[in-house]
Amino acid sequence: MGISEDDSGKYALGHSDEELHRLEAQARIVDPMTRRFWERAGVRPGMRVLDVGCGAGHTTLLLADIVGEHGPVVGRRNPA
Repeated sequence: MGISEDDSGKYALGHSDEELHRLEAQARIVDPMTRRFWERAGVRPGMRVLDVGCGAGHTTLLLADIVGEHGPVVGRRNPA
């Protein structure tokens, strides 16, 4: 089953409160692994980061925590 041009910018699971809670729970579970990934990739305090395709922004918030108050982070959702 392919994605039509009309559906290409839509999140397949929707944006209900239930789905947002599921994504938050998922982020809590995988955050330690994701943090290690970013740190091993070289993300450090003070860096500037652009998170393209950030979705609900959980990884963006994690990156902001890693770079700290002197490292700006911008999240950019995929265009709809």
